[in-house]
Amino acid sequence: MTALRDRFGHRGERCAVCRSDSLKIQTLTHVKKRKTLTLRVCRECGHVGNPDNFKDYTEYESLTRFPVTPRVGTEERPGREFHMARMAVEIMGGSELSVLVYGPGRSLDYRHIGALDKVRRAAVGDLMKLVEDADWVDLAAPVTDRFDLLIACEVVEHFTDPPADFAQLFSHVTDDGLVVCSTNIYDGTDLKKHDYVFIKGHTSYYSPRSIARIAKENGFYIDFRVPLAATTTVGPRKRYVLFSRSIERMQDVALYFGRNLYAPSER
Repeated sequence: MTALRDRFGHRGERCAVCRSDSLKIQTLTHVKKRKTLTLRVCRECGHVGNPDNFKDYTEYESLTRFPVTPRVGTEERPGREFHMARMAVEIMGGSELSVLVYGPGRSLDYRHIGALDKVRRAAVGDLMKLVEDADWVDLAAPVTDRFDLLIACEVVEHFTDPPADFAQLFSHVTDDGLVVCSTNIYDGTDLKKHDYVFIKGHTSYYSPRSIARIAKENGFYIDFRVPLAATTTVGPRKRYVLFSRSIERMQDVALYFGRNLYAPSER
């Protein structure tokens, strides 16, 4: 029975990204943590679905409930979102840019981003307002503003319905704007050794092909870049995924990385 399930998947289940029914259902135990999960690995687009690992962050009533890690920006120290935004501002050029920090949790990087010379507005997009001084965009409300730049740091792996969730995220960006996401990208190796997929709340683990499908369905171009932290602390599968509807904007991305080997990040 297990062999048949692994080969054919659960009856009626489909990939959360491409809707293929060609799923490999794997119940795996992490090699060190001894935690067990049942994963849905799509043979068509490579997406790894982890729906049983869902965590409801709307239950957090204050910032203190969110974890503080080296990537999280504090009042004294900029975090990864700031470095992502600073990179994107340089890529885009110009001035008077509007920036939406999407689902930042405890990070205060919107304050550091707002202090950048070329930024006129740095807003926080979330399902609840956790910081009183933030220019807050309610992600559950109809979209009324679109931004030049959207930063989503360690957010998209929490998506339970990636096509709908990405479409909602993209709806906040101007036609020539830029989206920068930080997440791990699945490389097809042994999932039992991947800490990322076992972290509570991580329900989507994307392959390059699954990201490419999402981008194409929403009219976006994509680029994958390695942040500096991937060479030091966060592991080799960490990527910045850059999206834009504008081919000219993606040319700006290419020119930036013609000058820079790695994307900036916390070290």
